[in-house]
Amino acid sequence: MKKKILGLILALTLIAPVTANAGFLRFVVDNFGFQLSLSANDTLDLFGALADDIGDMADRILLMADQIDQMADKILVMADKIVATEVLMAQLTTDMATIAADVATINANTSTGEVAGMYIDNAGQTDLYNLECPAFTMSDSPAEYVVYVSSSLTMNTNTISVLVRNRAELEALWPDLITLAANGKIYIGVKSVADNKISSLSNILGYNVL
Repeated sequence: MKKKILGLILALTLIAPVTANAGFLRFVVDNFGFQLSLSANDTLDLFGALADDIGDMADRILLMADQIDQMADKILVMADKIVATEVLMAQLTTDMATIAADVATINANTSTGEVAGMYIDNAGQTDLYNLECPAFTMSDSPAEYVVYVSSSLTMNTNTISVLVRNRAELEALWPDLITLAANGKIYIGVKSVADNKISSLSNILGYNVL
């Protein structure tokens, strides 16, 4: 028992500063009556035990360092995902603002001879094969109408407008218009022309180009 207590005392004195060791050892000797006489084997055993403890502590520190590195990697991955999400949200906000502005323009009457837009219906057709021209119905039957064809729903980029009088004329132009399709999608909207007035843009129809 004394050997274990003595080992603990020696370990503490090895860890504590040298100036503190002397006072601590004197306190132990004066109050507990220990005789600090160690054999060479006892000293080696104590240092061996201390070395083992220090080795275990070093292993734990290395393990903790590895875990900290792994956590840092996960934090970096999470940071990248947060940045990517912020970029997507910013783009979505911009797109929604653009769409809202376009809808406001579509629904608003102006003082430039523009009248309320008409409604078009694709009659359930959502897929276009080869160079097939879309067939849609209009809420009124204008003598002339302008068809807007675009690669985007907002029609703010890559858009062509053509003035036609019937589906046959649109079908003749369609091989050139369908080249605007992007990522397998194409969008169309219509403005009617009547009595020297042009309507606002109709609703937008989207088609899958196969």
